[in-house]
Amino acid sequence: MAIPLNLSDAADLVDVSIQEIWLKGSEKETDFYKQYMNVETGVTDLYLKDSSLSGLSYAGRVVENAAITAQSPVQGFDKTYTQVRFGLVLAVTKMMWFFGIKKRNLEQITTELRKACNDLRELRCAERLDNAFATTYTANDVSGNYLVAITGGDAVALISNAHTREDGGTAWNNRITDGTTVNMDFDYDALKAAHRTAALIVDPRGKPKNVNLDTFICARGYANHNIAMEILGAINKGWMPRSADYDTSAVPSYKIIALPWITTHVNYWFMQDSSMVGPSCGLQYKESQPITLEGPNIVFRTDEIQYKSSLMFDIGHNDARCIVGSTNLNAA
Repeated sequence: MAIPLNLSDAADLVDVSIQEIWLKGSEKETDFYKQYMNVETGVTDLYLKDSSLSGLSYAGRVVENAAITAQSPVQGFDKTYTQVRFGLVLAVTKMMWFFGIKKRNLEQITTELRKACNDLRELRCAERLDNAFATTYTANDVSGNYLVAITGGDAVALISNAHTREDGGTAWNNRITDGTTVNMDFDYDALKAAHRTAALIVDPRGKPKNVNLDTFICARGYANHNIAMEILGAINKGWMPRSADYDTSAVPSYKIIALPWITTHVNYWFMQDSSMVGPSCGLQYKESQPITLEGPNIVFRTDEIQYKSSLMFDIGHNDARCIVGSTNLNAA
């Protein structure tokens, strides 16, 4: 790959025997990440930190002439989001631009820079699900590999059976289980287990959190995606999913988000209460600079033509009480 792109590396563009040259670029810009993350734009600080304060537990019985028991809230966990810059430069020689790209009406190649940033954002966001059971992972891009820490405010993974409770009480769990089997492979019984798991999630003081799962998230095109569509189709018809029976389904209908950017752990699956996703709960996308396209910049001595696109954001979570997940391994 030549940098800058020159005539010898794309000779077809100046070959007069070739009548048509097509730009087969990226798909149009997407915003899947907005469907499962809380998105905040306009961030003006390099470091953005959030924390929380719990509510109170249940009230207590007061016997005659006794003082009412006192209680104070407890401080929650804090989480720091650090802005990271991502970008790409397209460099073309003067000769290639004049006799190749411009003559062939391929100036739209510069929009590929925006799409490269857009696709990178989708990938980085989806990687939080692709690695949801880990505390770190290795990210890869054209600049090389680097380690990304992805723990929440309680210092554990997004999906864990040992989420620390803010008041020091019994840890809470968001790994999908029916009480016997954990990380269930996706089917109708696992869908019911997801709702059971969500029902057992408690708030910082140990009270039921009232999580109502309404969104299914998985890798696009794989078995879980297909099964989810089959089950949803049956539910919408009032049938018993994955069965010849026509009894009414035991679980409510749900939305499916199928992500093409989950490519490593394609059997992972998740369910989320979309109404709870907000500044205080769920995956967070914090953006200080949206995708920008700049150029052309012309290098004075060589007339090399450069275009640049970049953006700045960070991703993370402090509280994961709105989401449950499974590795699809059916472990006892």
